[in-house]
Amino acid sequence: MLLFILSLCGFSGALATRLLDPLITTIASDFATSVGVVAILSSAFALPFGLSQPFLGPTGDAFGKALVVKVAVATLALCLLASALAPDLTVLFITRVLGGIAAGGIMPVCMAMIGDSFPLAVRQVAMSRYIGATLIGQIVGVSIGGMIAEWIGWRGVFGCAAVLTVIAAGAAMMMLPKPNGQRAAPPSLAEAVDRYRMVLRNPRSFVCFSIVFLEGLAIYGIMPYIGELLRSRGAGGLREAGFVIGGLGIGGLLYAFVVPLILRFAKRPAMMVAGGSIAAMALATVGLDVSWATQMASMVGLGFGFFLLHNSVQTEVTELAPSARASAFSLHAFSFFMGQAIGPIAYGAALPMFGAAASSAGGAVILAVTGVAASKLLGSPLGRSA
Repeated sequence: MLLFILSLCGFSGALATRLLDPLITTIASDFATSVGVVAILSSAFALPFGLSQPFLGPTGDAFGKALVVKVAVATLALCLLASALAPDLTVLFITRVLGGIAAGGIMPVCMAMIGDSFPLAVRQVAMSRYIGATLIGQIVGVSIGGMIAEWIGWRGVFGCAAVLTVIAAGAAMMMLPKPNGQRAAPPSLAEAVDRYRMVLRNPRSFVCFSIVFLEGLAIYGIMPYIGELLRSRGAGGLREAGFVIGGLGIGGLLYAFVVPLILRFAKRPAMMVAGGSIAAMALATVGLDVSWATQMASMVGLGFGFFLLHNSVQTEVTELAPSARASAFSLHAFSFFMGQAIGPIAYGAALPMFGAAASSAGGAVILAVTGVAASKLLGSPLGRSA
């Protein structure tokens, strides 16, 4: 039951995270501005998500992770409703910033709770199930969201997301454990610093956090531009953009279903190399002038390869500092979402200068190198920290 509730919360966080990507073009048209300006809304969510992590991690360790999750999901629901009602781009920007902070208290803290609740032998499978739920959230957000936006508009999509998140908030309030007499005083700065020192004393932490930063930059940076690439080539509109971006989640779901079988035959270092290589080959084809169906197939491969690498790194993160898991996952999420925040800016500069094919090929090189580096540097058994 715990994994189900955490997965429901993760679903709502992922739904809000990727909801905007297929809607960029129609929001730009509605507010009479450029696609490049509206694409910054993706960074407006990802950047606060990452920057909030140094504060949310110690808060979860001090007050209880369940309390942080409850407050975060409820706040996210309010932000989604405010986004649906935003009268102008400035208000939408503000609601996305606040929503990014709220979502920052959901996904990493839920993963830390999984690390606390499941033994190492089954932890990667448990985390893959949680990831599967977040991927369904992504698929619903980008595929179904993009499709129904043609009928109910982008505001209606945000409104539907708010309703689903309210349901998740209610389930969390009722089913997640109570604080059980944890202290009500704010966590001290010294305690927070000590927890981060504990994490960073493990040299593997720098490897893990660098890897996920590069993943976020290379993969998620191009997502806000998929709709415009399809439109400019006459390959599709909102619906097709939603299907293409949703392919990333479908690939991740495929990974979540087969990971127990993969773990019988492969160890994490091999999974990291394979994941980086598969993701690189898939990303290299995303920038090509092909049909939307072919791009969707590439996205499925990209999602499978990405999560093959990413989930292996996440499992490493659970053991960086077992007594400060929320802080470890906060640094992990900070790195990942900083990459996602910088990615749209980097691709926004590269696409006009080098074109889609060269830009996606550059991201592919990053992923291939990242997979090999992860395997070499994290190839020894999981390190232990105090």
